[in-house]
Amino acid sequence: MKRRASTLALFVSLTAGCSVNSLLNQMEAESDKSIDLACDCTNVFPDRAACEAQFGSFLSPFDRECLEDALALDKKASKKSLECIVDQHREYNDCLEEMLDCNDGNSWQGCQDIISPNTCPQLPAEVQTALKPCGTNDDD
Repeated sequence: MKRRASTLALFVSLTAGCSVNSLLNQMEAESDKSIDLACDCTNVFPDRAACEAQFGSFLSPFDRECLEDALALDKKASKKSLECIVDQHREYNDCLEEMLDCNDGNSWQGCQDIISPNTCPQLPAEVQTALKPCGTNDDD
């Protein structure tokens, strides 16, 4: 799914301040808030479960333990990147709260450029390599 690939790219670019685990929790909370804001548009999404399934949580496609282990390879760099991503996601949610109009399908577009992983500190190559197998929760 295209969304998962871009989510992994965003995640990789956004990993660090608090502990890595705490920052992952903050990322999850911000992702959940974005989903809540979008799914509150009941005229667009008549069924909340279908809406939530469409968007999915930011970290849901990833194996959490694998993420934590990979990011622990360079905690300092990981924290810097994650802090940047969390900050961007908070700013995005603030924008959604202000701009989102459930009767205007284009109202959220002014917020899209806020999340820009390429502007965050990049993770070291060693961490990026360790993150590659984390991108799926498939038990197959």
